[in-house]
Amino acid sequence: MEIQELKLGNLIKISPRENEEGVLFLTDIQQSSIIGEMVTPRQGYHFRIKFDEILPLELSEEWLTKLGFAKAPDNDEIWVDSKNFILFKFSAFESGFMEESRLAVVIDSMHQLQNMYFTLTGEKLTLVTPPSFL
Repeated sequence: MEIQELKLGNLIKISPRENEEGVLFLTDIQQSSIIGEMVTPRQGYHFRIKFDEILPLELSEEWLTKLGFAKAPDNDEIWVDSKNFILFKFSAFESGFMEESRLAVVIDSMHQLQNMYFTLTGEKLTLVTPPSFL
């Protein structure tokens, strides 16, 4: 994972040596570490973590739903963002943003999804489910 890819607000996975694995909402990027707010498993916990303890968060139906996407009624692999009507394909074989019924931008992780969504819409893609309900 390239640190240059990360932006404030990205969801990332962490695997620190002495703590449990979790998902963080990135709040600050510093010279050799990041600061984030834990989303799961211990919501609201803030801490600093080194770059080598950061992992990309895998795409999943659960996280797509939490970010406001819903399955298209006629295709289980196509997800729609109801706010901007952006189409996103999610399958075991390939995932990415759709354009004219074809995969236009391949996406492999949640931070890539969030960053490309911003590029396409000019809006940040954030959790629509309040953290207390995660």
